[in-house]
Amino acid sequence: MANELFIATLSAGAEAIEVTLAATGDDLKITAATSERLFLRHSHGPGWRIINGLSRITGITADEHAVWARLSAGADT
Repeated sequence: MANELFIATLSAGAEAIEVTLAATGDDLKITAATSERLFLRHSHGPGWRIINGLSRITGITADEHAVWARLSAGADT
């Protein structure tokens, strides 16, 4: 999952990418961020099917500098 987010961000031409894992209760949020602006096309593509299939919710940040996915060990996954 983190690899797919990394690849989506890498395609923006970023020189540096920061991948963050943040856990809260049963939730895990994985974020791949860069200083480059990401366009909507970076949150779509072959790898994005994997991300959407394994995560509860996904998105691109409001500032368009990161893509993220939230996973949950709860019953609603």
